[in-house]
Amino acid sequence: MSNKWPDESVDHPPDLRLLRQLWPFARPYRRAFAGCLLVLAVSFGVELAGPWILRSAIDGPLSARDLPRADRVAALGWHAAGFGALLLLGTWLGWVYGRLTAWNGQRVVRDVRSRLFAHVLAAGPSFHERNPAGKLTTRVTSDVENLNELISTGVLQSAFDLLKILGVLAALFLLDVRLAVFTVAATPLVIVLSLLFRDRAQKAYSRVRVKLGLQNAWTAEVVGGTRITRAFGRQDHVLREYAARNHDTAEGWRETVFHFSLFFSLVDLALRFTTIGMLWFGGSAVLEGSLAPGQFVQFWLYFGMLSAPIKELGEKYNVLQAAFASAERIVQILGEPVQPKPPTAPRTAPRRGAASIRFEHVGFAYEPTRPVLADVDFEARPGERVAVVGPSGAGKSTLLMLVSRLRDVSSGRVLVDGIDVREWDLSSLRHRVGVVSQDLFLFTGTVLDNVRLFDPAVDEARAWRALELVGIADFVRALPGGIHARVEERGATFSQGERQLLSFARALAVEPDVLVLDEATASIDSAAEERLQRALQVALQGRTALVVAHRLSTVRDADRILVLEHGRVVESGSHRELVERRGSYHRMLQALATSGPGTETGPDTARQAPVAP
Repeated sequence: MSNKWPDESVDHPPDLRLLRQLWPFARPYRRAFAGCLLVLAVSFGVELAGPWILRSAIDGPLSARDLPRADRVAALGWHAAGFGALLLLGTWLGWVYGRLTAWNGQRVVRDVRSRLFAHVLAAGPSFHERNPAGKLTTRVTSDVENLNELISTGVLQSAFDLLKILGVLAALFLLDVRLAVFTVAATPLVIVLSLLFRDRAQKAYSRVRVKLGLQNAWTAEVVGGTRITRAFGRQDHVLREYAARNHDTAEGWRETVFHFSLFFSLVDLALRFTTIGMLWFGGSAVLEGSLAPGQFVQFWLYFGMLSAPIKELGEKYNVLQAAFASAERIVQILGEPVQPKPPTAPRTAPRRGAASIRFEHVGFAYEPTRPVLADVDFEARPGERVAVVGPSGAGKSTLLMLVSRLRDVSSGRVLVDGIDVREWDLSSLRHRVGVVSQDLFLFTGTVLDNVRLFDPAVDEARAWRALELVGIADFVRALPGGIHARVEERGATFSQGERQLLSFARALAVEPDVLVLDEATASIDSAAEERLQRALQVALQGRTALVVAHRLSTVRDADRILVLEHGRVVESGSHRELVERRGSYHRMLQALATSGPGTETGPDTARQAPVAP
C-alpha cells in the first residue's frame, strides 16, 4: 500500500478574485444579500445606541440631583425601557440575520452543488481518469458545503467586522480625541499579533489538511481492500497503521489549536492592558471634570465593542482559508471542458430499425504522440453484424467508444445513418446505440432499476422481455422479490457472469437500433454463453451490431470480421474468407490452436506487444 497521494491543499492566502467567479451563483439572490447587509447596519446602529442611552441615563437623571426624586425615577424608567427595547430589537435582528444568511447560503450552495454535479457528469473520460471517484465525491459534498461558510456569513460578516472596527474607532475619536489616541496605541500590537497568527496558523492548518488527506486516502484504500487484509491476516497491522496516522493527524490539530489559543490570549492581554491605562487616564479626566462620567462609560463600552470583531476576524481566517481553498478546487472543476461538446444545432432522426455505421478515415489519439487508431475506414450496413478482432492494445474498445461519442475522433468522421455523430443530439444518439461494455457496473437499488437504469419509460414488461432475451429471467424469478430484489453496491451479491447478463439486458431494454458489444461474453461461462448466443440471434435481428469478442463462437458467425493491428484495419471479410486468405486472422487462429487446452478461446489471444493504451 502506498504512503503517498497527491495532495491538493491550498496554502496560499485567499484569492479574492474567486468571489468574482462565484458571483453568478449569488447574483439571483443579490437582493436577499443586500437585505442581510441592511440588517447588519441596523444591528450596528442598535449596538451603538445602547451605550448612548446608558450615557444619557448616567449624565441625566442619575446625576441631576437638583430634580425631584420622582422625576428622576421616571426619567430613569424611560431610559431603562428604551434600553430594553434596544435589547429586544437587537435579538430580533440577530434572529432575522441568522435566518437570512443561512437560507441565502444554502440556496447558493444548492445551485453550486447541482451545477458541479452536472459538470462532473458532463466532463470527458480523461477527466474521470485523472480524478478518482472518491475525490470527486468530496468536491461535490464537503468542498461545496465549505462554501456555505464563505457565502452565508464568511465574506459578508468579515467585511462588516472591518467596517465595524472602523466605525467604533470613529465613534471613539468623536467622544474624546486624547483618550482615543491612547487606546489606539495598542492597535499596532494587535495588528502584528494578527499577522504573526495568520502566517503560523496558515502553515499549521495546511499541514493538518495534508495529514488528514493522507489519512482519508489511506483509509479509503484499506476499506476497499478489506477482504485481502482479512485473507492474509493483516488486520492488526492495519489497525496499528491507522492508529499511527490518526495520532499524527491529532498532533497536527493540536498545533493548530495552540496557535488559536495563543493568539486569542495575547489579543485579550493587549486589550486588558489598554483598559488599565484607559481606566487611569479616563478616570483622571472625569475627576478633573474634562470628561463626564456617562461619556466615559460610553467610551469604555465602545472600546469593549472592538474586541469581538478583532477576535472574529482571527477566528474566521482559517475557516475562510478552507472555504477559499474549496472554492478554488470547485472553480477548477467547473473550468474543465465538457466532453463531448454539444452540437450547435443538434440533429435527430426517427427510429427506423437497423442503422448504418460508417467510419471515414478515422484517427484517434489519447496523446498527440501516441496514435491509437489511424485511417480506419469501413461501413456496417443496416442489419449487418461486424466483429472486430486483434491483439491487446490494437484499439478495438476505443473504436467502439467513438460510435456513441464516449470519445471524439481526432480526425475523420463517424456517421450513423449518414449523420456525423458530432452533429447528433447526444440523448437521441445514445438511445439508438445500446452499449454493453467490459465495465460491469450495477447500481444500488433493485434489479428492475438496473435493467431500465432508472428510466421510467422502460416499464416492467419491457424489462422482463430483455431478461428473457438474454436468458437470465429464470434466475431473476428465483431471487427473493424477483425483479424487485435488492441489488447491493456494485452488485456485490451477484457473480461476474450474472452482472454481465444484467448489463446485457440493460442495453436491450431500451430497444436500440445499434448494439455495440465490447467483450460482452467475456465474464460468463460456456453454458450461459450458449444461451446468450441463441438469444443474440434473436436480439440482433433488425439491428446493426459492432462486436469485440475474444471467443471464436462469437466472432465466426459475424457477417464481416475486421482485423485490427496497430490501430489499422489490416484485413476485412467473413470468417471463411479470412481463413482462406491465410493472413493475420489465420495466424491468430493458428496461435489459438497451438496454445493447448485451458487457454483463451478466441483470436484476441495472439501475443503481441501493445502499441497504445
